[in-house]
Amino acid sequence: MLGGNHNHRIDWFSLYPFADKYIESYEKQGDTVIQDGAWLGMRSMIMPGLTIGEGAIIAAGTVVTKDVSPYSIVAGSPAKVIRKRFDDEVIKRILRLKVYDWQEEKFKVLKNHLCGDNIDALERANQEYDQQISELFS
Repeated sequence: MLGGNHNHRIDWFSLYPFADKYIESYEKQGDTVIQDGAWLGMRSMIMPGLTIGEGAIIAAGTVVTKDVSPYSIVAGSPAKVIRKRFDDEVIKRILRLKVYDWQEEKFKVLKNHLCGDNIDALERANQEYDQQISELFS
């Protein structure tokens, strides 16, 4: 569940959004961004204006009040980082691959490497794929 992209004006006597004051009655909180590969557990709540990083895991029932970095696992109310899915160097390497920008065909060819945990093999397969494609079109 995503929290609404606004707050009620607490500096007004009435919190009720009267029709002729509707626009003025809310304070925008910014866009909520959920990046690719993130997993949101059942009944988790993401407050407005936050970013959930690529590959992050939000545990069921978690209330997220701050940005969540890529490949982090968070839980609780408010959310706290339980651990990272991979060490920082592996996370940097995964993000450099820009996996979620790949064409569907590349996903199909490299899916066995994506369904694993060997970053060296994934990078090698990615490089070989890119080289083969480059040779086809040169």
